Amino acid sequence: MVLFSKYIKKETLKFIDDFSVGIMLSATFFSLLFPATKLTNNFYIIVFSFIIGCIIIFASDILFDRLNKREFKNNLRKSLLLFFSITLHNFPEGLVVGTSFGGTSVLAAISLTIGIAIQNFPEGAAVSFSLYNNGVNKYKATLFGVISGIVEPIAAIFGYLLTNFVNNILPVVLSLAAGVMLYVILLEFNPNESKKKDLSVLIIMLGFCFMMFLEFILD
Repeated sequence: MVLFSKYIKKETLKFIDDFSVGIMLSATFFSLLFPATKLTNNFYIIVFSFIIGCIIIFASDILFDRLNKREFKNNLRKSLLLFFSITLHNFPEGLVVGTSFGGTSVLAAISLTIGIAIQNFPEGAAVSFSLYNNGVNKYKATLFGVISGIVEPIAAIFGYLLTNFVNNILPVVLSLAAGVMLYVILLEFNPNESKKKDLSVLIIMLGFCFMMFLEFILD
């Protein structure tokens, strides 16, 4: 987009983002959580792993928020911070993709991959356009956008190998990935713009875990 245009409408990015949220929300349940429940009868492990996945993303997001609150002398440094934040944010998403290919059906894994790929479009555009608007030439800005997403296939390979070499912990990995993915979805889709948005999402996730636990023990 940076190479062929000077800007992109926010409405377009919002449509892409919302569409990908729907895909990933469905894939979280049908490609990650449901397969995990079929692999083990120990639902305590599933719930605990799910919560751990939520906490990992919660902690990393709090760290990014603190970094973003720091005052910078120019917008270019803010753009670079955005680049590093999105790059680190993409790593667990890559793990989710690799885990799905290692522990679920190919079609389910492909649907999840498509959802994440679509969701990465506005993220990459945000990085590239932010740098471009702050004086970085369009070729370098495009390169930074590409680099921010390269961590995902690397993490996907790691996640795939993990599920294939350690099959005994596959339910744990799938449940943890589901927690990571659902937290990311809620964080991006949650309209709450308050300073405690992360805490709000975490409370939602705890409510989800509570109901999931009740479903398991009452089944």
